[in-house]
Order: sequence, then structure tokens, then C-alpha cells
Amino acid sequence: MRYLYYPGCSLKGTARDYEESLLAVAPALGMELQEVEGWRCCGASAARAKDRKWAVSLSAATLARTQDLGMEILMPCSSCYANHLRVLTDLEKEGGLGARLGLARPPRVKHLLEVLALDLGEEAIKERVVRPLEGLRVLPYYGCLVARPFPMGGKESLENPYSLEKLIRASGASPLSYPEKLDCCGGPLLFSRERVALRLAAGILREAKRPSPDCILVVCPLCHLMLDAKQRAASRESKEDFRIPVLYVTQLLGLALGLSPRKLSLHRLITSPAPLLAKLALGRA
Repeated sequence: MRYLYYPGCSLKGTARDYEESLLAVAPALGMELQEVEGWRCCGASAARAKDRKWAVSLSAATLARTQDLGMEILMPCSSCYANHLRVLTDLEKEGGLGARLGLARPPRVKHLLEVLALDLGEEAIKERVVRPLEGLRVLPYYGCLVARPFPMGGKESLENPYSLEKLIRASGASPLSYPEKLDCCGGPLLFSRERVALRLAAGILREAKRPSPDCILVVCPLCHLMLDAKQRAASRESKEDFRIPVLYVTQLLGLALGLSPRKLSLHRLITSPAPLLAKLALGRA
């Protein structure tokens, strides 16, 4: 299975562990990734808030650059995915927009979660598992962008997505019920209203702590930033103690595929994964 790979800015910076674990897991799952040459920042939410036309042009530039390659684009970042998919939706609604943007044959855009859960599928991943994560209690957290407003090309539920749960089962771990799995982590407010952002993150962590998970599983760099890197700050803001490891889906699957914690960049986590690794008898990250 071959895909163009659009990393986005986060995976080259604060979310290096996401990229490193993805590039480690992809070959083990039979996936070949070709990084988009000359990709541009999608603008995240800031560009659209400033100037819609500018925001559209940022994502359109990458789509135009790749349209003649005949390959689907895999995007691990939920914000990048939503921004590019928004442009494709605009093309369908606004006649003549494609011509103005130089997009005659726009490529298909897929979130990593869609590729793993739907293109590959639970059973195919299960067949490659060499170290089932039996006994591990994993809480799935989607965040607000991967399932809404574009629920993976219409292949996922808007209100109750289940793709992450399928991948957790494929790893041999047990998915936990979590009604707040689509709530916003507060990330978009981090620089403008930090205390509000931290309170939102604290709310996610507070409810996540109730079923005593071994970890929270995410697919978005911004969600990971808020729940892992900002977990201590959220604890101080709410005067609560959380200490819940937060893993990317690629890191969890990588463990089940027999890859080492170091190879999967678990040493980069801010909230220590030591209790989780001890439970799996895997030593230190």
C-alpha cells in the first residue's frame, strides 16, 4: 500500500515522536510512504481566522503539487487533514474555484486513522501482531477534528466513532468506554486564553482518569500537546493529580508489532510511560 505522506509542521517539530513512530510502524504494516516534495504549512486554524483566501491557497498549493501523481495523501495531523479536506469540499461547492486554484484533478486526502482502520483494517493488523498487549486498558480520544466536520469521508460516525477502538482491539489491548472522546482538548485556545485551554484539558483528563486507564490514545498532535506536555499545567490549574501516559496510535500499534519503546520514541513523552511499560514487561523507554 503506497501513499503520499504529508507530515505537516507539527510532526517535524513538537510531534517528532508521532512521525518517528509512524515511519517505524509503516513498513511493519506493509505501508510505503513517500513524503510530499515541497509541502507547505496548512495554516492550521490561525490562517483561516486571518484570511480565508490565504488559508485556502496554502492547502491548495500542496494539493495542486500532488494532483498528477495519482496517489492518495496520508495526513497524520487532524488539523492538516481538516484544512485540506475543507478545500476539497469548497471545490465541490464553488464552481470555477478548482480552475482558479489550478486544481483540475485534486487528490484524495485521508487521515492516518482512516488508513489504519479502514484501508488496512482490524483483522489485517491483528495478523501482524507479535506481542499482543493483553491486559492493557486503553482510553480512546479522538478530539474534535478527525470525526467532525468531515467524518473520514463519510465512513465514520459523527457522534460515536469507533475506529480507534478497533485498532486498540487489534493490538490485543482493551478499549475503555469514554463519552468525552470527541470533546475539544482546548489546544486552539492555548496562546490566546491559556487558562481556559488548561481547564478544558483538565476536564478531559479528569473524566479519563475515572476508569483507571493505562494510557490515553490520540491521533492528533495538538491533542497530544495538551494532554501530555501540558498535563502538569492542567493539574496545577485544576489542583488535581492526573499522571496518565498519552500515546499516539502509532506507538501503541508499534509495541504490539514488536518494536522497541525507543524505536517508537516513547522516551519523548513528558508524562512517563514507565507504569505502562512495566505492565508489559518492556523495561524503560
